[in-house]
Amino acid sequence: MTDRYGPRGVIAFLIPQQNANMQPEYEALRPPGISNQIYRFELESQEAVEEAVLRALPSCHGCWPDLIVGGNSLEMRSWSVERQVQYREELREGAKDVPVINATDATEAALHAVGAKRIGMMVPLFESTAQSAKSYYEAIGFDVPHLTWLGIGHPKDSINVPIETIEAAFEEIDHDDVDTLLHVGGSLGVADMAERLEAKFNKPVISGIPATYWYALRSLGVEDPIPGFGQLLLRPSID
Repeated sequence: MTDRYGPRGVIAFLIPQQNANMQPEYEALRPPGISNQIYRFELESQEAVEEAVLRALPSCHGCWPDLIVGGNSLEMRSWSVERQVQYREELREGAKDVPVINATDATEAALHAVGAKRIGMMVPLFESTAQSAKSYYEAIGFDVPHLTWLGIGHPKDSINVPIETIEAAFEEIDHDDVDTLLHVGGSLGVADMAERLEAKFNKPVISGIPATYWYALRSLGVEDPIPGFGQLLLRPSID
């Protein structure tokens, strides 16, 4: 339900308590007239994110949102296309009569929006999570010939990864045979790097947080370009 602080839309975001960058990034991307409402859940295990999200989902109704957003990229956690379909339905059931989207679907939509076919992929966690994400995106039709991971062991370490380390990881996956660079997930804080990285590599850079926020805005019919965060945020629609 729109309100005085969100006359164009109220968005409820479900994010882990341990992710320090997600809320500031959402706020940096917020256009006038949109209200960001943050709901945090305890993330006891990286393998139980979907259960934690579904348990916390009912609390989002407290701000009468126009849209609920699950901000985590589940494709890093032994995920499959079939599980994503099931999870999407579980989110809809838990959200009741409020529209709901999730970061995995948003990232797929973002890749299609920029015309991605062959992807260089970077994942913040470990090789197993990177391989899971690679398998997922290949299953939905993308080629992923180049893959790297940072080996971050604890959520508190994500926010303090040096910018130089992140940029070096993108350099590692940048090859002539890929058309798009992808950061899976939302824990690194890549949004404000995207424009500069796109200029450096001369190809789209997609990251979980900006992709999810773009998808959320466009799902609400908000078409404002959000400059300074890469070419995706300038696109007025999902199609």
